[in-house]
Amino acid sequence: MEIKKFILSLFFFLIFTTHSFASQIINKIVAVVGDEFLTLYDLDEMCKPYFERFIKPDLPLEEKEKIKNQIRRNILKGWIEESVLKIEAQRYGLTVSDEELKRLLNEEINSIGGEEVFKEYLKKQGISYEEYKEKVRDKILKYKFVQIQLKGKVVITEEELKKAYEETIKNYDPSPKYWLSILIINGDEKLASSIYEEILKGKSFEEVYKTYPTNVQLIKDEPFKKDELVSEILEKLKNISPGEVTPVIKKDEKYYIIRLLKIEEGTPPSFEEMKEKLYQKLFELKAQTVLEKWINELEEKRYIKIYL
Repeated sequence: MEIKKFILSLFFFLIFTTHSFASQIINKIVAVVGDEFLTLYDLDEMCKPYFERFIKPDLPLEEKEKIKNQIRRNILKGWIEESVLKIEAQRYGLTVSDEELKRLLNEEINSIGGEEVFKEYLKKQGISYEEYKEKVRDKILKYKFVQIQLKGKVVITEEELKKAYEETIKNYDPSPKYWLSILIINGDEKLASSIYEEILKGKSFEEVYKTYPTNVQLIKDEPFKKDELVSEILEKLKNISPGEVTPVIKKDEKYYIIRLLKIEEGTPPSFEEMKEKLYQKLFELKAQTVLEKWINELEEKRYIKIYL
């Protein structure tokens, strides 16, 4: 009887200590930024979509762990940067208005290729719309903070821009392209017809977009190859000249009004045409380097603690 009691006590002790040990591992704090902290469990939840995408079931266990740790480090680095920027943004009184967030969200959705392509993109990334929205909010805060923190520290020379241009056009696709601005009206034929009439009277695509932000998407000044456009659109484009707009085109419960800007005969855009985008790209790269250095300095001052 005493032996049975001993075995039973040992059994419960092992269960309790094993559970307690597992809980400690799961709840282990991996990083602290100011008053914010991140547990291993939270980190792994953030990493889960990337684990599923990059870790194949047939990989050896050692290789799986190696990839997991690399993903953890990358995601943790991003979390630390975002957390620091949030704290600093609050210190400077920086905020993101609903209008700013909405504008950039719409721009990003349009640059990806519209609402349907965007939904597919989110699905592949394994994130919800709300999560993406928060990422965009953080992106705006980061940009505002960078403008303050890095003012005068990031300089882009004309020589750097020309070098970036030469590198970019090396890989330029020589296929002919249609440069278009596209209004996409969600499921309302009457509204689409009304908008078309407004455009014929001189209203710009940008003005239409600002007037109907919840019903209209705008894809602005984007190039499309011939095989990227459906037959209904190509047919309408044949009948107009650069600067003109197509009549309303219905496709899959959506209505399209398209302005043909130009037809590019396989030649790369000029340096002046690309200069602004190249500047933005180089600025972001240099800004990231300065930010990383600044965050490392904060880590050395014990503002940031990492336990992973």
